[in-house]
Amino acid sequence: MKKKVVLKSSILAVVAGLSVFTINSVFADELPVQFMGVNDFHGALEQTGTARLEGETVKNAGTAPLLATYLNDSQKDFETENAGTPNASIRVQAGDMVGASPANSALLQDEPTVKVFNEMNFEYGTLGNHEFDEGLGEFNRIMKGEAPTPGQFNKIVDDYPHEASKQEVVIANLVDKDTNKIPFDWKPYAIKEIPVNDKTVKVGFIGVVTTEFPNLVLRKNHEQYRVLDEAESIAKYARELNDQGVHAIVVLAHVAATSKNGVAEGPAADMIKKLNQIYPENSVDIVFAGHNHQYTNGMVGNTLIVQGTSQGKAYSDVRGVLDTDTADFVKAPTAKIIAVDPSKGKAKDAKVQAIIDDANATVKKVTEAKIGTAEKAENITRELNAQKESAVGDLVTAAQLDIAKKSGYPDVDFAFTNNGGIRADLVVKPDGTVTWGAAQAVQPFGNILQVVEITGDQIYKALDQQYDEKELYFLQMVGIKYTYTKPADATEENPYKVVKAYKADGTEIDRNKTYKAIINDFLYGGGDGFSVFRDTKLIGAINPDTEVFIQYIQDVNKAGKKLSASILGNKTFVEKVEEEKPTPQPQPQPTPQPTPVSPVSPVSPVSPVSPVSPENPFHPVAPVTPATPTPQPESPVIPATPTTPETKEVASVKPVAVTYHTGGQAEVATTPATGLPKTGQEDLASTVLSLFGMTSLALAGFVASKKREEN
Repeated sequence: MKKKVVLKSSILAVVAGLSVFTINSVFADELPVQFMGVNDFHGALEQTGTARLEGETVKNAGTAPLLATYLNDSQKDFETENAGTPNASIRVQAGDMVGASPANSALLQDEPTVKVFNEMNFEYGTLGNHEFDEGLGEFNRIMKGEAPTPGQFNKIVDDYPHEASKQEVVIANLVDKDTNKIPFDWKPYAIKEIPVNDKTVKVGFIGVVTTEFPNLVLRKNHEQYRVLDEAESIAKYARELNDQGVHAIVVLAHVAATSKNGVAEGPAADMIKKLNQIYPENSVDIVFAGHNHQYTNGMVGNTLIVQGTSQGKAYSDVRGVLDTDTADFVKAPTAKIIAVDPSKGKAKDAKVQAIIDDANATVKKVTEAKIGTAEKAENITRELNAQKESAVGDLVTAAQLDIAKKSGYPDVDFAFTNNGGIRADLVVKPDGTVTWGAAQAVQPFGNILQVVEITGDQIYKALDQQYDEKELYFLQMVGIKYTYTKPADATEENPYKVVKAYKADGTEIDRNKTYKAIINDFLYGGGDGFSVFRDTKLIGAINPDTEVFIQYIQDVNKAGKKLSASILGNKTFVEKVEEEKPTPQPQPQPTPQPTPVSPVSPVSPVSPVSPVSPENPFHPVAPVTPATPTPQPESPVIPATPTTPETKEVASVKPVAVTYHTGGQAEVATTPATGLPKTGQEDLASTVLSLFGMTSLALAGFVASKKREEN
């Protein structure tokens, strides 16, 4: 919202004391406007999931037919609220509309999703990273409604009725490396002109995609393009819009965001902060964010940033008032993020449902195709054991690790996936058949798998984050095993703590070392509260998890093997953690040695020439008082090379290891002792020591005794 002081003609008329009719013209100069947006839809025509909003969690949210009803009802509510005055409602999407889609959209190249968005009247959209999954040329084809090259895909795609999208694609920060122009004649921005009585108000829409996207898609699909800085691109075209008298600007940004207590955070917030630095006079009012699938509803300066989770589970309803004289918002717009809640009793949109029913019938031949055979004619279950590990979870992550190693990352160590992304048992038919549709049902979201560098310390933090928030969110994994326990300071919110983690080969994970792991883009965005993954270093990407899981089963089948899976026991609970000692205690030497051995920590022998200091006569052999000698001899300490007085400090902390036997008879050391005999045992000690030719030590004991008596 650009700051301007402009007196409207209608207000001047009021001041002049004109009629009530003139007062009504104040409202004629203002236009209530509604913007409804979704992001990261991913062709989720019938998929449901949990919508996590601020202070609200809605399970089984979503499906396109129910989303359509919610959007229509919100628009009716807005129009009723502003009945009798001009108003406008506009629908937008912030990227990843397609790609990583379930079977009923993906198998038809996401053309059913294009049809559904047409039916829902979306007007403007931008690119996300998933629009590059099969190349921008393919995305441009489906948006134009053109037929594919015969045989390019399969017969069901060839025969499917194609339909051009009604959306206008805007993308400001992507250019072809050869031409330095935005590809496919897309524009950096669009202008919508809205009539208001005898005037017109204009709204500008600028689109940007995250500069991260080259790391998120296959190289062949992005190497032709150059991605530009988001903030600089917005600044460039916001100036152009301002020069054309457009001061109400909406940015469609496939850039991650979060919010807390009405304040926006994350890359989208940083983008706007940078914009405000390089172009302080900008009038960007609203940002529809995306990419990290998180609830967002917060401000950065005068700019509102919103994000409606993902996959049609929620949407953003933004409302404001435009002033035809200033061509800008009267004040900053406000928003609600609304969950698509099935429990509210709303009916699904029949026209959208019909599009989906047709797609389901079309793809059925593919979804019923056999891709493998199971070892047992029973489902591989996602049922969790006490440690929240499942057989199908271990199978999914094993598949991801295997394919990653075959896809150019042979040194990847671990695979992690969010348990919530595993949506079903792997259904096995009575004859052992595993179908394409059964595998797809396990991993329906098609999240892009990403290879990241992760430190050992970050691994420990990620594992511990399973045990916060009352264990609501946890991981399935492979290539790693760990123990965990209930600490003394356990709470209901944080009941457990990881003790030790190990690689598959038993090597303990070093907090200071760097490893490689494969995770999905949901986790990489900090999904399910695993915030530590946001700080990992992205080094590459492979195919969507759905495709990877299917490919793995097919590979097993091609190798002539049968599919099997069981719980691997990657997570082990321990009741009590044994405290580790810094160094092991030395053991008696089995063979007599005439020469004292080198000192072994923590043993701190007393020099045979210089007796132990009288201030500490009890260590390391704990003598009793001289008046009451102990009748039983103590084993002499393990010999050690005489050293500097520094050894006496250690010995005062850790006692010398001495082996005792019941029955009153001490074990005699097999090597010469260098410790002091107890007072009252001089004769016995002398006899023993004389056997080893060390009578001088008796004299040392006598001197020590005398000194103690003098004290």
